[in-house]
Amino acid sequence: MDNELVSNSGSSATASQVLSAAPMDDEAAEVASIEADFVQFDEDFGTTFMAPEAETAQTSLLDQAAEGTPFAAPAAETGGTLSLLEMADGNYGDNGEEGLGSWVRDRVKPIVNAIKNRAKKIIKKMVELARRLGKYAKCVGKIVAAITAFKAKKYGTAIKAAYEAFKCIRAQRA
Repeated sequence: MDNELVSNSGSSATASQVLSAAPMDDEAAEVASIEADFVQFDEDFGTTFMAPEAETAQTSLLDQAAEGTPFAAPAAETGGTLSLLEMADGNYGDNGEEGLGSWVRDRVKPIVNAIKNRAKKIIKKMVELARRLGKYAKCVGKIVAAITAFKAKKYGTAIKAAYEAFKCIRAQRA
């Protein structure tokens, strides 16, 4: 049961109501905004950046037991399949077959542009946060790696590097 707080005006509120009404500080809001961008990226492009990292002895045991059954986890992309992030890096599986590679490139270009725009938005937020707050100095190298990949037009690599930078930012925030 929450303790009731009474103001000088005679109105009352519980502690949880006061805490939920308290505005988030700018830094927390920016970090939450970046996290929301990664969640949205996962939803839109089928990636798993924000999935819980649950590789433990128990999950390994579970994977071994489920192997060869309908309960097995889906295998990683194999057989020459390219992921969207690889295609966003400019890898279209050409293998000397210009016709097929150009056909795939033409079909995937709008998706690559969407990944590029999301990466740009996320990296920009991190750059502004790191410039303003010195406590993220440890993360600057990871942000630079994201910028470098972006400049090289390796947008898939840029978003992966941006996520590594975000994990650093989140760790520094804690």
